[in-house]
Amino acid sequence: MKKITIAAAVAVIAVAVTAYASPYYTLHQIKTALAERNADALAAHVDFPALRASVKTQLEASMARSIEATAGNGNPLAALGQSIASAMLGKMVDTMVSPAGVVALVNKSAISPQASDTADAPADGARKQADYSAGYAGLNTFIVRAKDGNAQEGALVLLRHGVWGWKLSSIEIASAMAAR
Repeated sequence: MKKITIAAAVAVIAVAVTAYASPYYTLHQIKTALAERNADALAAHVDFPALRASVKTQLEASMARSIEATAGNGNPLAALGQSIASAMLGKMVDTMVSPAGVVALVNKSAISPQASDTADAPADGARKQADYSAGYAGLNTFIVRAKDGNAQEGALVLLRHGVWGWKLSSIEIASAMAAR
């Protein structure tokens, strides 16, 4: 009887530990897929409908702020321009948030202005190690940010799918990028 209790306790602890560690393993799989530029492996860890909605919402809000700042609220042509731009933006996001597009969005070298500086890049294509922090923001939410924790740098948001499964569901676009 005592052996059964101990075995049950060990099993419960093992399940709890693996459930806790599962987003870190998913993050490792995402990093591996990015390093290998394997869009199919990356797509297995992305919730594309949620990611598209997140990116569209952020870009539309940024565009609205930009139009309001330059044209003001009372300009009827600004509203027309915004509606046309929103329609185009939706199609662009649908195209961009695809397995190949996510590689470019998530991979900092694809969006960083420093990525074009190849003078000091190693010849073998090795990259600078990403410095980030990752942790739970709730029971079903896991956030990955730049190591300094600066919200201006953007973040990746993974949401729980099942007990052990996690999927990239949102990319908090850095304010500097969203303002472009």
